[in-house]
Amino acid sequence: MHYYNKLSRADFTYGNILLLYCIFNVDKSTSTSSISSNNNNNNNKNKNGSSEQNNVSTSSSSYHLPDYITGRINVCIETFDVIMNSKPDKLHTSVVIVSKDDYIKEIKQKLIAGGISEQYLEYDNVSKTVDSAFNTILKRITKLANPPSIYFIGSVWQKDVFNSIVASKLKEYKVFFEGALDNRPYDVVQKEKLSEEPKKGYLFYKNKMTNKAIDMLLNYIFPKNKNK
Repeated sequence: MHYYNKLSRADFTYGNILLLYCIFNVDKSTSTSSISSNNNNNNNKNKNGSSEQNNVSTSSSSYHLPDYITGRINVCIETFDVIMNSKPDKLHTSVVIVSKDDYIKEIKQKLIAGGISEQYLEYDNVSKTVDSAFNTILKRITKLANPPSIYFIGSVWQKDVFNSIVASKLKEYKVFFEGALDNRPYDVVQKEKLSEEPKKGYLFYKNKMTNKAIDMLLNYIFPKNKNK
């Protein structure tokens, strides 16, 4: 568990939100082979005299979740268990599944199989990036006097994206990062990482200019080549 920021107005929190980020693209090569394999199996069954009812159409819901997504689900279950066993506000906990409609059912089944009751589950099928998922959470907690602790659950490589978003939008909140391993090739992960990086807005450039101004002032007060 990685606690990120110091608190300001959120010194007293109440409740917990686990943001389970499960946005992913299906590997086309894997999907094609899966379809081909299913079709071959169905054709063999029909040749052996089985009824046409064995011909089940293939859809995105029939694909298995990628290992790195399953890893995030497992980390979510572990984090939920820690909260349930240690926090007094445990009953005010929500697990928000961020995913496409096609995969929410399978993700939900895995969470329930891992011991999380359906009463704790919520769904976000609108957000498409880490940034937009956090924006959705912010809309519901901004006006709360005692906002909940937020646990973002993604892959370890998303820590940089998480840090950037927290630094610009969530300084006043108690936010944690929980990362699962992602064993995909480096170039695949880097491509996805670039697509997840939030756009640099006004605050980014303001902070950058402020830091530059401070550096210039320090260099003026303490010049590196000052004669002793």
